[in-house]
Amino acid sequence: MSAPRSGPRLSWWLLGANLFVLLTPLIAVVGLRLYETLLVRQTERQLIAQSVLVGEAWRERWLAARGVELPPPFRPPTRADDPFIPIEPVANLASGVQPPQPADLPECSPGDGPEQRAGKAVEPLLRRAQIFNLSAARVLDARGCVVATSRGDAGRSLAGLPEVASALGGRYSAIARERVSDEPLPPISDVRSRGAIRVFTALPVFSEGKVVAVVRMSRTSLDALTSLWHSRRGLLVALAATGLTALLVSLLFGTLIARPLRIIARTADVVAQGGNASLPEPSRWTPAEVASLRQSLVTMTERLRNRARDLAEYAAEVTHELKGPITAVRGAAELLREQWQAMDGAQRERFLTNIEVDAARMERLVNRLLDLARIGNAPEAADRVDVPGFFRSIAERFGDAVSLELRRPPARVAVGADHLHSAVQNLIENAVRYRGERPVEVTVDGRDGRLVVTVRDHGPGISEANQPRIFQRFFTTCPDEGGTGLGLAIVKAVAERYRGSITWRTGPGGTAFELVI
Repeated sequence: MSAPRSGPRLSWWLLGANLFVLLTPLIAVVGLRLYETLLVRQTERQLIAQSVLVGEAWRERWLAARGVELPPPFRPPTRADDPFIPIEPVANLASGVQPPQPADLPECSPGDGPEQRAGKAVEPLLRRAQIFNLSAARVLDARGCVVATSRGDAGRSLAGLPEVASALGGRYSAIARERVSDEPLPPISDVRSRGAIRVFTALPVFSEGKVVAVVRMSRTSLDALTSLWHSRRGLLVALAATGLTALLVSLLFGTLIARPLRIIARTADVVAQGGNASLPEPSRWTPAEVASLRQSLVTMTERLRNRARDLAEYAAEVTHELKGPITAVRGAAELLREQWQAMDGAQRERFLTNIEVDAARMERLVNRLLDLARIGNAPEAADRVDVPGFFRSIAERFGDAVSLELRRPPARVAVGADHLHSAVQNLIENAVRYRGERPVEVTVDGRDGRLVVTVRDHGPGISEANQPRIFQRFFTTCPDEGGTGLGLAIVKAVAERYRGSITWRTGPGGTAFELVI
């Protein structure tokens, strides 16, 4: 019987369902974190764009304050020949969020140079822009002192801040800090951000290959909750899709597991009520356990049907075989009762002998039938039979009538000792009955880890008329010698019980049976 087609094991399906349940919130958390990083990067890009415009506006005022009519090169010295110099965001939440900016910043000595005059010129622009873009802007001179501000830090030095120090060295820098605010959170629908992270950027301004100023801007990053609120329609669609996915997963598992089990249960009910029902073949996605359960039910149903058929055949055959001896015993008993006084001693003894013979025949039939029934219903063998010792004891029992040859049999086999004894003894007894002038040859060998027993006689062979019936129950060619016709049937039952085989070959020179267990 071929192995049932099936899909992954049920444990893998359950593991997949558990992983789906477990990973859904985890994916949501990771997705929210990635989304928060995206919002920080988006805020930084906005600040970069604003910083470039503020820096160039300040540079123009600075050059005018110095009386320079032809603007000198404004590109970084390392990228002087590039047609475009895009500035990519560098803030990274993976490295952690820095503490808030220090409250006490050192003061700078006041001055009235071109840097301060250019700062005063662009400062109104910075304050007006903050009303619309909510970004705080500061322009620092080459020392890191604030020369223009949209709000606060005027005349302070920011050179000690890491992002400003990097920009003074000619490299753009950005950093994410914790937001500190005494103001209450705005409503979720407000344009102002409710985020807990503030992004600070520092963009160097070049002139003639030197850093002449730094534009430092900051803005509170959009928080995920506010952003999701503004995207609530898309979020509702995503939630609906997630719910639909969960529903589809539930229906899938219900189809893969519950539906085959319901079919199996209905089929089992039909079989239990004596009906005849067949199970459909499992699909490639049916869990392996469900497919195995289906195959077990199919096997069990087939065995129950075979046993019911065998029971009916047994009943008919036993009735037929026992009917003759019972009728003879009953007839002899009636004659003895009616003619006891008229019979002489010899007649009485003859009738009593007939009763005894028929009773002994019935006893043999019952014992053989009991052996046959026990073979089919015996549990798995717990012990392992010592093969050489077992066959030597069998050969000693038959004496010179049997010639034993042990070739390369397995030392032990997992088979019931009683079953092996019944099968081998029946083969040898049949062979001894037809052995002729020479002893029966019993050869014990091994093949692929199995026991192979060959029993050969040197008799006339089996006639063609009897060959199709040799394993038929109650078929015997010597009923007068006490044959029950169950010997070879027992041998066949033992072979099938241990998934082996019994084969034979016959001819004028004798018959050989090969038993594989």
